[in-house]
Amino acid sequence: MASFTDTFERKEVKYRLNAKQHREVLDALAGRMAADEYGRTRITSLYFDTPTRDLIARSLEKPLYKEKLRVRWYGTPTSGERVYVEIKKKYDGIVYKRRVGCSLTAAYAYLMGRVPYENACVQNPLSDQLQQEEALTLHSIQIAREIDAFTERYRNLRPSMYIVCERTAYAPVPGADADELRITFDSGVAYRDVLAGEREAGSTFHPLLSLGETIMEVKTAGAYPSWLVEVLGGCQAYPSSFSKYGAAYQECERLAGVRFARGAFPSLTSRKDDRCA
Repeated sequence: MASFTDTFERKEVKYRLNAKQHREVLDALAGRMAADEYGRTRITSLYFDTPTRDLIARSLEKPLYKEKLRVRWYGTPTSGERVYVEIKKKYDGIVYKRRVGCSLTAAYAYLMGRVPYENACVQNPLSDQLQQEEALTLHSIQIAREIDAFTERYRNLRPSMYIVCERTAYAPVPGADADELRITFDSGVAYRDVLAGEREAGSTFHPLLSLGETIMEVKTAGAYPSWLVEVLGGCQAYPSSFSKYGAAYQECERLAGVRFARGAFPSLTSRKDDRCA
């Protein structure tokens, strides 16, 4: 069966690298880690939130516990290809992910049409029969129940923001001393405000990084290997709390404030979600 990892528990640390730092880290990976079989991949994530974006606003307050809901896909899937409906939680610095794989049409029916997960999968099956069977295992259905509980806690969830990036993922080469270590590099990070798109032509993606910048994410269940500590220290790369969705939300708020200051909004009683465009 064409399986995938549906549960993650690990530490994920982000670094915002300039072009020089990126090159130095890549040089250090040579002989130790190599790009995985997927190579460079375009990733699209559609985040769900309340109309006033309470989930991301709370997340940016850096609470001990926070959670997000998104649909993520790789490349440009057809309606019958697999995408992932995922809850991402973070508690005390540790990231936990639970996800189910289903067709894109099933994901939309499940989250936006409020069709029960199993029904959505049966009515909108995956093209790959083995993947379709996996989508309906007891384990996947249990994870779907957790997603149901999430949507019950945060009623009136809706598509909020698209985030896209070009990702290259690195894994240890055979014989390396860091079997569980994964490092990803995200470039071309951009956002599209879905809530703005409900009211105006919000179809344009806007960049979140400066030219040459890359977001590196180190994912591991244990300690960093010594060579990685050395290269990060040598190029003065330090952990960053950069959140793609968070940065997009903050940019929306900044632009809304600019328009408000210019008198683009008729009253101080405008709802928050009507201001963010």
